[in-house]
Amino acid sequence: MPQAGRGSEPRWPAPRMAALLWALLLLVLEAGPGQQQACLPLCSEGRCLTVNWAGLDFDSAAVACRRRGGELLTLQAQSSHQLLAQLAPVLSGSFWMGLRLPAGSCSDPGEPLRGYRWTSSSANETFNSSWVQWAAGAAVCSPSCVALAQYQVWTERPCSDRPDGFLCRTMDSNACWEQEHFFNDPIRCDDAPCQQQCADAEGGVRCSCFHGYVPDSGDPHRCRLHCAQQSCPAVCAAGACRCADGFLLEGQQCVDIDECHMGQCDQSCLNTFGSFLCSCRRGFLLTGQVRCVAVAAGEVVTPADRDSTLRAASAPSGPFLWVWVGATVVLVAAVFLLRVYVVRRQKRRERSSDQQVSEELLK
Repeated sequence: MPQAGRGSEPRWPAPRMAALLWALLLLVLEAGPGQQQACLPLCSEGRCLTVNWAGLDFDSAAVACRRRGGELLTLQAQSSHQLLAQLAPVLSGSFWMGLRLPAGSCSDPGEPLRGYRWTSSSANETFNSSWVQWAAGAAVCSPSCVALAQYQVWTERPCSDRPDGFLCRTMDSNACWEQEHFFNDPIRCDDAPCQQQCADAEGGVRCSCFHGYVPDSGDPHRCRLHCAQQSCPAVCAAGACRCADGFLLEGQQCVDIDECHMGQCDQSCLNTFGSFLCSCRRGFLLTGQVRCVAVAAGEVVTPADRDSTLRAASAPSGPFLWVWVGATVVLVAAVFLLRVYVVRRQKRRERSSDQQVSEELLK
């Protein structure tokens, strides 16, 4: 096969070139709109409520709450009512609460809670249920549990169902984040598998983070800045200061960005520490994470369409316009470079073919 001369250009295999171009594109796209977070904390007066997006049956949801130092939501304090009142207008989907029908009984619309009992032994028996709106339907029998649906509607469902998620009550503002992760790997801490703190354990290692950090959801070996309140001290080094996502640097303090005051959502908006939640009124569907589009009369909205989305923001910019412009530029450049590569390769083949013909004629 003829070899390229000194002046010829290096030959990159087509698969390698394509992989490089796609890597450049994905690098830009990663800076786009935030992904939905699996857990949202809301706190007031030392009490917190967490919204967990995970399709679990009732018993599994209760175990998940206890594992994080809490329990399925029971409305036993005024602060719990206030937190739920803030959340309900933007809560889309169906989420388990701490209400279960006693074994061997059936629901009774004439009773305050239709005969359901709070799963917490400390729940207030004098709970005022006058504001509760139950979904229409015939009486059901155990095993049945209660889920809170959109527009503050309480629904009776088999406890084996797997709704969109569950609501936990806790005293820990960091309950959404696992503080320690175990990795079952044949490595030790001497191999530096953890970014911050490491502890050898039987069969692997345990990685954890310093105060003010939480494990990164994308790679729990690593840690990221975290603030579970209105403001936190910035992390400064070598004259530069950093804040957690969704916080703005003011001096040496990181202050939560109120995305709702910035008009990030078309309709309903709930600001949280470092994030925000968008949702829509009846008759509208949330699309593109922040926009509400009218639903045609008679159109069926599936649970997958009702995607109230929690987003993280690292700066008070617009709807990430420049990120997508950059992504488009990279994509166009990738197509152009790939076309140039193909054309040049074709020309090299033509020159090689002409050279072989010339050599045959000289013979």
